[in-house]
Amino acid sequence: MQKRLMCAVCALSVFGAASTFASTVAPLPIPLVASSWQASGNATFITREAFPYGILQVTSESEAGFVALKDKHFDNGTIEFDIKPVGEEMPGIRFHQQDGADADMLYIRVSPDCPASQDCLQYVPIINGRVLWDVYPQYQASAPFREGEWNHIRLVISGKRMNVYVNGRTEPSLRVTHLEGNVSAGTIAFEGTAYYANLTLAPGVTDGLDPKAPVDPAAGDHRYLVRWQGTDPVSMDTTDHLSVSNVPSSHAHWSPVRADYGGLINLSRFHAPTTKQAPPQVIWLRTTVQSDREQVRHVAVGWLREIWVFADGKPVFAGTNLYNVKGGRRAPDGRLSLQNGGFDLPLHKGANDIVVAIVGNTPDMRGRYGWGFIMRMDQAEGITEK
Repeated sequence: MQKRLMCAVCALSVFGAASTFASTVAPLPIPLVASSWQASGNATFITREAFPYGILQVTSESEAGFVALKDKHFDNGTIEFDIKPVGEEMPGIRFHQQDGADADMLYIRVSPDCPASQDCLQYVPIINGRVLWDVYPQYQASAPFREGEWNHIRLVISGKRMNVYVNGRTEPSLRVTHLEGNVSAGTIAFEGTAYYANLTLAPGVTDGLDPKAPVDPAAGDHRYLVRWQGTDPVSMDTTDHLSVSNVPSSHAHWSPVRADYGGLINLSRFHAPTTKQAPPQVIWLRTTVQSDREQVRHVAVGWLREIWVFADGKPVFAGTNLYNVKGGRRAPDGRLSLQNGGFDLPLHKGANDIVVAIVGNTPDMRGRYGWGFIMRMDQAEGITEK
């Protein structure tokens, strides 16, 4: 037992170099021993004969800490491990982790219905300490997990893509076509109440998975409103009766806000979390839509968590998408999606000023999840965004 652990530890010292010879790399077992890991939550390392590289038991709940592999680098390749969840928690694995505030993560929503539940398995980016589980509903899936038993997970990561295989299936349970994290390399970490075992890494082994994401669906599609300028977050005692009179003065600093893949205005990428007790944080954004004639366009909008839209100073839409308020979730189940809602946007000939106010830290949620919106008109004939 001790000899095997020492060999694996020695192999770790050349881990970075191994990726250079990716085509010949065999899966490298990673010892689950205290000397190789840094725990920010409650962790116990267990020695058991049937598990030659040890077992890691994590008793901290998700988001209450993680257990990270020390000083290691992983970018592309294959990660495999076994997991036995404990309780109705959301355990999983982080990868590409830098400092705990930025990583990519795969986690499980454990339930008896997991093989049929469309949110059993989920990929989320962690950006600036924000866990964006509510921003990307397209990266959720059912999976053949067995509750209360050991389950095997295989992640194949290549550039912007990831395939996830569960319990030996030959087809991925989840395909991620655009990893959304801020970083593309870092260490491995486990999070959430579960037992973890048999961790192996195969750097560079990607099964031929194309590292490039599909073409951005919003690129060149002028129906998406993507050319915004925004203010810094503004603290407000209340957002009741919010109107354009609350827009910051002309002396306020407005900065360009770059749209993410898919036309998403992802404010989570630019602003750190707030505490649950903090007053509402409002960001104001503006754009100009030039129309060659008078017309009305229908706009599909997705957002988190409260939004107001004004056209030439007049309110045209307001809505909430509150996850923990009874009846407050917009389809699909309180996540950000163009299914959330829509409104008619009246445009006159010439320049039309569109202003948005959006709150992310609402009373039902901590201020460390998703914050942003996406807007797409039904058509863009005769329309340009300045």
